[in-house]
Amino acid sequence: MHTNESGATSGTVRFDRRSVVQAIGAGAVLATLGTGSVLAGDDDERDETDGTDESENGSWADRSGDDVHPVFGFSALTGDVEFPVEPDHTVDAYIAPREDREIPEFYFEPTGLALEPGETVQFQLVTPHHSVTAFHPALGIQQRVPDGVPPFSSPVLPVGASWLYTFEEPGVYDVHCGPHELFGHVARLVVGEASGPGAEPIPEMANGHGNGHDENGNGHDENGNGNGNNGHGNNGNGNDENGADEDEPAETENGAPEPRPPVGAAVTVLNDAALEPDRILEEGQVSWDEIDDANKAIEL
Repeated sequence: MHTNESGATSGTVRFDRRSVVQAIGAGAVLATLGTGSVLAGDDDERDETDGTDESENGSWADRSGDDVHPVFGFSALTGDVEFPVEPDHTVDAYIAPREDREIPEFYFEPTGLALEPGETVQFQLVTPHHSVTAFHPALGIQQRVPDGVPPFSSPVLPVGASWLYTFEEPGVYDVHCGPHELFGHVARLVVGEASGPGAEPIPEMANGHGNGHDENGNGHDENGNGNGNNGHGNNGNGNDENGADEDEPAETENGAPEPRPPVGAAVTVLNDAALEPDRILEEGQVSWDEIDDANKAIEL
């Protein structure tokens, strides 16, 4: 870990097995559930034999509904679709190889964007299979959008597709690509003001360094023993205070999994000084190139 000139903490992100499983699971769910939304067309286009949506020429419908839905947004598979509203801003989703790292970069450009309440953003897929998904408890992730905002998400979309969303409520919106959150594929949109849960830094422990380890990444107590609270639960046997396995996700009172924090490089990218909400408001937009390079790196 090191600190850059602007004072932001940076460093290669390491994460544990549970973080990997959770993030992969979220991406798989989006890939399974999301594709249905982009294929939804008019009722008369539905193929009654197999439940899929096909146009008269046998190809998939090229758009979703007739407006920008507060949860589903508006999806278009092609560039010649007529949008229900004129977008005020455009954000592109990319995958870019790197010569110095085995893992490519997954990013939105711009990565930080300022807009006014009621403005619409067009997310364009320059490369394939990305989503635009809110950090929202209803989606199993700790809230990083304004209070009252629904759990919005695009489907996982192919290359050349677009997704529109209208940001009505003021505040900070942190979004991620479901399949690629671990790799730092996130964006921050500041709508009118720097307020709400997304305006607060993500706790450092969320990036995988703090899950059962001390500040040096060691799962031991201060005497070097592997049975202290830094390495294990309160019982000193790898379980939590209730005797549950640490790898089992916590549950809420209604039995649903406790919303997890952001994981992997999503944490270090969103915590980068370049993406501070006030700076985004001042600059108007922040490029991926302005993010500290160390905050983009992960180790599997």
